[in-house]
Amino acid sequence: MKRTYAAPRLLLSVRSLDGVTRAPRERLLEIQNRFREPESLAVTLVKAVDAGAAGVLGAPSPALRTALAELERVVPIYAVLPALSPQAYRMLEPGVEPLIARTRRDAGLVARLRMHLTGVLRLSTFRRGDFAARAPVLLEAGARLLPRRGVTGIVIAAPLTDAALAGDHRAFFESLPRFVHARFNAAAGFETRNPGLLLQRLREWGVEPDFIVGPVNPRGLGMKPRPVETLTELARGGVPLVAAELRAGGLCNLEEGVRYALEHSAHGVAPDLAEMDEVAVELRGVGGMLAETR
Repeated sequence: MKRTYAAPRLLLSVRSLDGVTRAPRERLLEIQNRFREPESLAVTLVKAVDAGAAGVLGAPSPALRTALAELERVVPIYAVLPALSPQAYRMLEPGVEPLIARTRRDAGLVARLRMHLTGVLRLSTFRRGDFAARAPVLLEAGARLLPRRGVTGIVIAAPLTDAALAGDHRAFFESLPRFVHARFNAAAGFETRNPGLLLQRLREWGVEPDFIVGPVNPRGLGMKPRPVETLTELARGGVPLVAAELRAGGLCNLEEGVRYALEHSAHGVAPDLAEMDEVAVELRGVGGMLAETR
């Protein structure tokens, strides 16, 4: 019997620790300083799960991996891959091959062997530049960074998702969820800065990943191509969307952002560390709003 993977309704996003946020720079520096010590982040992750979060959304960075290693319990992780900073993405050349070359340089011998084996088994070694064929090699490289336990979802990072979306690479969005399910036994999602366009393309192609993650907020910030198109696609139903950037960079409060997202058919929400002061308290409040929409 084929296993199904449920889309999460409440995640704690730690993407601001990766530098991925629209929060003001002062707030970003404050958050990064607050969670500089792994013990502080580890305690917050546990509090988030105890407050009702289905897991933690973030790249498997050294900071997150160290915090997880501090814990004696398993915290579900929705790992964003490839695990590169925004600065690293901006310095790369277009296409998937520079990413593969970079990750191969950073990987150890075992990881490079697994990358090669994945390329050979999937017949992608000789299909350089093919997003759909080569992306699993990237994910295989990222596997070395994942914790041994608790990987509940794999989320393709927005720069790669949106590059594939810009090129209308339907096969990329069709094939990667199958690879993630088979390789990681985890839910497959796509992070995007273009939620309306991605939902539209997925609907037109008849492609249904487990979920996507993208901006939804009362100010329409980041709801590309335009807020009206994004809301129209959300109202159609289909692929579940987990709303991020709920506070629109600080232009509204968290309750406003969550209520707006849920009222406009978002499946779930992923408030970020940078959007909260008391993580456990505020996540419980968000959980209460989610319960009202069941």
